[in-house]
Amino acid sequence: MLVKKKTCFIVILTLFLASCSLFRHPEGPGKEKIPLGSKLAVFGFEPALLNGQQSKAMRDPITGSVFMAEPVSKVVAQELTIKLYHLVSQRGGYTLIPPMEVNNSRFRVENSTSDLSERPLDFCVRAGKALGADVVVLGYLYRWRERKGEPYGVRQAASVAFSLSLVSVRERRVLWSGRYDKTQRSLTENLLDLITFLRGKGKWMSAEELGLVGLKRTVKEMPLPQVE
Repeated sequence: MLVKKKTCFIVILTLFLASCSLFRHPEGPGKEKIPLGSKLAVFGFEPALLNGQQSKAMRDPITGSVFMAEPVSKVVAQELTIKLYHLVSQRGGYTLIPPMEVNNSRFRVENSTSDLSERPLDFCVRAGKALGADVVVLGYLYRWRERKGEPYGVRQAASVAFSLSLVSVRERRVLWSGRYDKTQRSLTENLLDLITFLRGKGKWMSAEELGLVGLKRTVKEMPLPQVE
């Protein structure tokens, strides 16, 4: 019995280390640190496709990364934006512009131009300047497919995909970008997905739970200043 337990422990440890080695860090233009005292504006998430639109492969307008996108409601994007704001606010070392001020400024900037061809990056810079922000935090929500079934048995697993970027207002460029694209799998389907399995406590997660795991992971990787 003792030998079996030791063997089981070794197998789990090996799978855990393998999954750690395959963890994909956010991709993008490096990890240069945001200076202490910078002013951040959290624009949050926008649905890449709205309800009623056709699912398709899409290229992220900020990073160029490709996602398989499905329609997502604006309510889900707004709720994820609130979670993003709270997670970013916990990091410290910078000034976070209040959400109401950000939303009002974005609305004014959106209605101040008739240029429908304006690139999202250019809009971020314009809106960021209007706010007096140094860095804008924004992302696109590509998939939010809900679990069908119960925590211990599903017909369809949850699936979530989003991008997240930090844009320098003064330099008009992307400082950092990350992506999260996850469909939960059972260990029998994907033995190397042990981290997600453990974080889900052996259960099939809802889209909200899966999305929060990805959001926490991605925000943790942001090169934001850290007060010691």
